Amino acid sequence: MTELPESNPVPEAPAATVEGRVARGPSRRTKLLRLLSLRRVQGLDDMAGDRPLAMLALLSLGLWIGIDWLRAGADMQFDGLGIPALALAMLLILALALTASRLSRPAVPFRSALFVLLAPLPLLIVLGAAIDLLAPGRTAQLASSALDLYVLLYAWQGLRRLSGAPQLRPMLGGVALLAAYLWFGQVVYIYPTLWSSPDAQDDGDQSMSADEAETLLFDQRPRLDQALDRVAAGSGTERAVFFVGFAGVAAQRVFAEEIKLAAGVVAQRYGTGSRQLLLINDRRDFDSYPLASVSGLRYALKGVAGKMNLQRDILFLSLSSHGSDDQSLTVANGALPLEQVTGDVLAAALDDAGIKWRIIVISACYAGAFIEPLRNPDTVLITAAAADRTSFGCSDDRDLTYFGEAFYRDALPQARSLEDAFAFARSEIARRERAEKVTASEPQAYFGADIDRLLAQQPMRPPLRQAALR
Repeated sequence: MTELPESNPVPEAPAATVEGRVARGPSRRTKLLRLLSLRRVQGLDDMAGDRPLAMLALLSLGLWIGIDWLRAGADMQFDGLGIPALALAMLLILALALTASRLSRPAVPFRSALFVLLAPLPLLIVLGAAIDLLAPGRTAQLASSALDLYVLLYAWQGLRRLSGAPQLRPMLGGVALLAAYLWFGQVVYIYPTLWSSPDAQDDGDQSMSADEAETLLFDQRPRLDQALDRVAAGSGTERAVFFVGFAGVAAQRVFAEEIKLAAGVVAQRYGTGSRQLLLINDRRDFDSYPLASVSGLRYALKGVAGKMNLQRDILFLSLSSHGSDDQSLTVANGALPLEQVTGDVLAAALDDAGIKWRIIVISACYAGAFIEPLRNPDTVLITAAAADRTSFGCSDDRDLTYFGEAFYRDALPQARSLEDAFAFARSEIARRERAEKVTASEPQAYFGADIDRLLAQQPMRPPLRQAALR
């Protein structure tokens, strides 16, 4: 047999064929699915081209903006002030990719690390939104924890597939970078949103003219009288509970929404539906409720006291606002010049009204400072934070604060007593704050001995589920 010259080697036959065609490796879609499902995958470097990276980035950005738009509601408008926060979130992704690239041993290409980071982002955005919108409190926490665990496992597996070895250093570096970002976000409040309601800027009603502000203040007395006229008097034979709600800051809707929820839950558990009065500062609505002010609260408490049997009936007073370390609750409504609420002011207003039996719940930073001036045997005091701690969740993109979710939404509707509701809420808040690695707010409670005995004799109404079975 004649040998062919070495300069013209015989071409190698294809390793495998399928019906005469050369068998190809897994498609990019298959590789992506294997990567997302934490399975073994080869050739990730080949997927990190300009087009896939651009498509993943644009898809993630589009999903984030679209879901944020749906959350903002029908009255949303574009808010350019959110662009820097969104740019900072993008910069975080690039920094995480650079950290993974530089700290891996052997080093991995930056583009490949960026692809691994961007690949799950659309899925995480959709799942995170679904958890926030659809899951109830405890289920949402479990689902969020499961999602966090998946992210850690995915990052570990992705870096291992890229480098061929476990990568502890870039994992620790990435966690430190994320922790710094979350801490900074808590300090200066960073939320990458591009949408807000038409007057959703902080103190967005500061453009209110002096005439408008004066008219609003002048209208409050008749509006309060009308609201008090709708409050039913207590019955002549049974102990009644009356509810007064106070939402202090108009610039964030979260306080108004929290007080409205509190009114509904307390009505369910204590039968206050016809015996409630809400004072609400809300930039979206100046007309539905009397405005929250110290003078308005004094007047409202005296008016409610006139409907009560002061030796027998109980006041449930719920306040939600910003708090400050000077031991005051913020009262702010645009250009209106309003006095702030302090513990001494609140105690004097209750004493002047002659209201003896009191349940007071204060959802605000540093709210524990109110316990000492209001403490007496006839009073229950529950606060969202200790006197030297901040609470969380009072931003305008939320409907409830962390405390409002834990106490009013998740605990009080099903609790057997106020003590049980507080204990559950305190535990859930602590769990959430540990997961988010923020300084604990340490909610506080004081149960006066006399009112504690009184409440034990007259427990809350059964939860709705139990009531339906009776």
